[in-house]
Amino acid sequence: MTVIARLATAAVLTTALAASPAAAAGYTPERACGSGFQVLNEHTRPVTDHTNTLYGQVFLLYNGLTGEHCAVTMKRYSVGTPTKTSVTLRVHRDHFVAQHDETDEDAFRYYAGPVKVKANGRCVAFKGTTDTAGAADASSGWGRWVECGRKQVLEGGLRRS
Repeated sequence: MTVIARLATAAVLTTALAASPAAAAGYTPERACGSGFQVLNEHTRPVTDHTNTLYGQVFLLYNGLTGEHCAVTMKRYSVGTPTKTSVTLRVHRDHFVAQHDETDEDAFRYYAGPVKVKANGRCVAFKGTTDTAGAADASSGWGRWVECGRKQVLEGGLRRS
């Protein structure tokens, strides 16, 4: 590999690993959702357009003390400028409870959300979108149902059924 190719590869990796502009401005998913919420890294998804350009990320978080899930879409494009951005958190229906969505959508400067739900062991799905100022809208898509069966942990390590 030539020196120029190594430098180009290093530059791309450095850019990809750099903190998001929203995080640099002090906005993080944990701060948006509040105390006790932790990012579930395995469920973090990119918000991209049809060319696979990254415009943001949608995060799923969980608070084991309250039993709540939280979702936030963090912008990586037009950060600081109000653009239509959304996040939706969907709880799967079961025999007794209908499916429902919690959505936050507006012209936001840094992120959409937080939206929070108590799924009580039911599966959740989430989606984030953002406008890309003249390009096609960017979306994470729905992905699959996740977090199925997660129960709130009470003090002493007991699980609420």
